[in-house]
This record gives sequence, C-alpha cells and structure tokens, in this order.
Amino acid sequence: MSKTMAKLPYHYGVKVRVFPSTEQKRLIKHNSDACRFIYNEMNGMNRELFMLKQVKLPIAVVQTRIETLKQRLKKPSTGISNIHGWLNDPDLDSL
Repeated sequence: MSKTMAKLPYHYGVKVRVFPSTEQKRLIKHNSDACRFIYNEMNGMNRELFMLKQVKLPIAVVQTRIETLKQRLKKPSTGISNIHGWLNDPDLDSL
C-alpha cells in the first residue's frame, strides 16, 4: 500500500531558480504566445456561438455560422492551425 503525500509526516519542497539562455527565452515566449492565442481564439468562438444562439429568428446566415462554429469547436486544433499557419511551427510544443 503506497502512502500519499498527505499521510507522510513531513512535507518537503524545493525552490529552484533557473537562468534560461536567450534561445530558451525565445522558445518559452513563442510557446506562451501561441497558448494565449489559441485560448483567445477558442474563447472568441465560444462567445460568438453563445451570442448567435441568442438570435430568435432562424436566419439562414446565422444558422450556417452556428454549424460552422460547432464543427470548428469539435476539432479546434486542426481548425485553428489550418487558418493560422504559424501554429504549425516545429518549435511549438503541444505540452
């Protein structure tokens, strides 16, 4: 039977300070910018989908846009990266 951290009598922590190189700083910034961009894109799609569902009249353009957004939200990674090609950069890490 393995013990969990809560059951152990002492808890230890380690504080580490890192000094990334210029190239590592660039990669970290590039990845964080991509993460923020994807989050904002998906948030915008969800917000637009919510607002379009509030429309009471069954307008064909609105219904078409709702279906398009639903399809894009099913597979957001391919949908966003197909539109924005810079997301296919090999330096970007999915984790």
